[in-house]
Amino acid sequence: MTLTNALRTAAGALAGNAKHASILSRNVAGVGDPNYVRRDAVISTQLYGAIKVDIQRNVQRSLYNSAIASNAIAANANTVKSGIDQLAFSIGVDDFANSPASILGDLKEAVELAAAAPSNPSTNTALVERGRTFVTSLNNLYSEVMAGRATADKEIASSVDKLNSLLGQLETINDQIVVGSRSQEEVLDSIDVRDGILEQMSHEVGLKIVPRGNNDIMVLTSNGLVMFENNARTVNFQPTASFDPNTTGNSLFIDGVAASGDEPWLPVTTGRLGGAFKVRDDILVNQQNQYDEIARAVVELFGEEDQVNGVKPKLAGMFTWGGGPAVPSTGVIEAGIASTIRINALVDPQSGGDPTLIRDGGINGDADYIYNATGGSGYSDHLYDLASGFEESMTFAPLTGLLPNQSLSNFAASSLDWLNLTRQEAHNNSSYQTELSIQYSNAYQTDAGANLDAEMSKLLEVERAYQASAKLLSTIDEMYAVFFNAVRV
Repeated sequence: MTLTNALRTAAGALAGNAKHASILSRNVAGVGDPNYVRRDAVISTQLYGAIKVDIQRNVQRSLYNSAIASNAIAANANTVKSGIDQLAFSIGVDDFANSPASILGDLKEAVELAAAAPSNPSTNTALVERGRTFVTSLNNLYSEVMAGRATADKEIASSVDKLNSLLGQLETINDQIVVGSRSQEEVLDSIDVRDGILEQMSHEVGLKIVPRGNNDIMVLTSNGLVMFENNARTVNFQPTASFDPNTTGNSLFIDGVAASGDEPWLPVTTGRLGGAFKVRDDILVNQQNQYDEIARAVVELFGEEDQVNGVKPKLAGMFTWGGGPAVPSTGVIEAGIASTIRINALVDPQSGGDPTLIRDGGINGDADYIYNATGGSGYSDHLYDLASGFEESMTFAPLTGLLPNQSLSNFAASSLDWLNLTRQEAHNNSSYQTELSIQYSNAYQTDAGANLDAEMSKLLEVERAYQASAKLLSTIDEMYAVFFNAVRV
């Protein structure tokens, strides 16, 4: 090898080592940054011994895609868990004292006590008061459901706002990456920023990322709706100010395509968005229907029937509602009845009513509905019939998700069981998916992130190589000095 070639080799090695050290220094600076991806130096020898150092991001795309997919699933599970927890807290998660099953049991007990002492005014009055507790609790629980749906709706709106903001940021940084790649500039830092934006988006909705030329990407939801292609697509959602029993929340639109609502083509089911829609339109609506059916069944159970010819319609008894004195149809959900059910003023002492009418019948003033035909103060047959009615089979609407044919007591207990089971499943799923998401994130960080010990070890190796190249240059310099001195002589 000539001195000239040796000089080129040493100088190239020195420059390559310097660039390699710079890359490792960037890795050290990126330690602890979750969005930083380790840079690897790819060193190759060019013509005449020149050293070329290329920089690559150390990313396994399959692991990255799994990590962001896991983010969406975990966020969905956590949102569902949070929504169910709020519902469970309203009934008292420790002893379920505020649950319909519990207060219905107290009401049945009050009916039995009144039947055991029909001539005692205090037991009749106590029955009315226990009924008042029942309707107040059910009214409040129903309000909690409506409030829960409104909260879920606000969470959807918040998620949509965040997505649109992130999409705007994504468009800006992606344009910089594409332009820089076309002009062969280094854009690795910008790609790190872009991946960080995508990671944030993945918590709101599941993503599918399609790489394209010049480091460009196309972003779709996991169900196939385009969110970004050359430019950001708009995510639209109109929040609802408040919810009543007949309110249907507004749908989500991504680039003009419905992603929720009645039979959408590609529904969003993952991320915080998917979880909030499940809470708003599925879980809470189911609970709403169950509460309505409990209220309807109570009005039906306590309703009075024609005792003379049996041809007149059933009328509201101790309990009435917004559509009283008529009794709602059996097995058909009467939306909102759980919010309007109340004590019939005709039997309420606080409104000047007579509690003994519960025992005797004829609450609505029609003699054909009187059960106690003789007017005896010890009459208790009707009260005992009411007490046994809690355990007799009734017909409930199938939309509640519970068995349609069972007793009122069993239906209320089934509603509580449904809530507890749904909550337990949500907690288990949330714990599992969160842990899985953490594992994927850790695996990705271990694979792609910078490790201080490893980077410092590599820096020491580069430093030794740098010293060797410098020593070689010094030796070559000495040899040139000897050569020039010899020429002068």
